[in-house]
Amino acid sequence: MDGFSYRPSPFFILDEVDAALDNLNVAKVAGFIRSKSCEGPSRNQDADGSTGFQSIVISLKDSFYDKAEALVGVYRDSERR
Repeated sequence: MDGFSYRPSPFFILDEVDAALDNLNVAKVAGFIRSKSCEGPSRNQDADGSTGFQSIVISLKDSFYDKAEALVGVYRDSERR
């Protein structure tokens, strides 16, 4: 995502970017997205002057959507397998 740091898009849709990742790397990707998002820890500008972005992430991994700030839509119910 460093290619988007010059003029970042204000909105991203990421479809199963975690599909081939193990849980450790899923946590790293989730942390990166959260740190760069508009609602992240620093709502103002980052050190490089960017203001962050909004995103929708489509994922089937519990370890990814457990770290989400909000869940919207349909997601897997852990009681029904």
